[in-house]
Amino acid sequence: MSDQQEEKKKWNIPRGAAANRAKQKYRGANYDRGELALPKGMKAKVKEAAQEQGQSFNAYVEQAIKERYLRDTGEEMEWQKEQ
Repeated sequence: MSDQQEEKKKWNIPRGAAANRAKQKYRGANYDRGELALPKGMKAKVKEAAQEQGQSFNAYVEQAIKERYLRDTGEEMEWQKEQ
């Protein structure tokens, strides 16, 4: 394994069918999913901007939605996990 690969690998990530089931169960219980269709090339620009801010693509988009909601409604977006 090269030094560069060693740097990237910071911890062991559980793999296999059981790990996948556990991740899917967690995501299903804690997240809603929504498809985002963007014009060609826009995703790459958003990813680049997110990286420059030290965020993931998802975190960057989530923050943009919250900011727009605040601007449109005058209220901060608040939600609680449905029981």
